[in-house]
Amino acid sequence: MKNYPLLLLLFCCTLFFTACSDDDDEAPSKEQMLQDKRWQITALEASTLFGDIDFYADLEDCQKDNYVEFRDNGVLVVNEGATKCDDSDPQEAQGTWSLNGDVLQISGIGASFGLPVNDLELTITELTATSLSADFKQNVSGFDIDGTVTMKTM
Repeated sequence: MKNYPLLLLLFCCTLFFTACSDDDDEAPSKEQMLQDKRWQITALEASTLFGDIDFYADLEDCQKDNYVEFRDNGVLVVNEGATKCDDSDPQEAQGTWSLNGDVLQISGIGASFGLPVNDLELTITELTATSLSADFKQNVSGFDIDGTVTMKTM
C-alpha cells in the first residue's frame, strides 16, 4: 500500500517525458527547400504552334551539366558545370529570383541555358527537398510556348 504514491509519481513522470516528441518540427518553407542546393535541369518540354518539342534532348552536353543555385537575398547563380560550350564564357553568371506563393520569377539567366529570353515565370507544380517541377508560358517572337521544366538536386 505504501508504494502506490511512488508508482503514481513514476507513472506521471513516464507519461510526461514520453508525451512530447521532436516530431512536431515545422515543414521547411518553399524558399528553404530551394536554397543552398545545386539544381540541374533534367527535363524541358514545350508545346508550340508547331507541336511538342523536347528542348532537353536538343541541349548540348555542355549545357546539360549546368546548374543553378538559389541563394539568399534573391541571388541566383548559374554555373557552367564541368564542361563549357565556349571556353571564354565565365564559369558563373548571376541573375535574380523571387518566390511569391507558387510563382517563381527568374531573371537574367536565359542565355546561360540557350534560351531566347532572360526572364522566366515558373508556376511550381511540385517541390520537394530534391525535385522541382514547374510550368511556364512564354511568348517568343510572337509565338506562344507552354512548357514544363523539371529539376533535381545534385
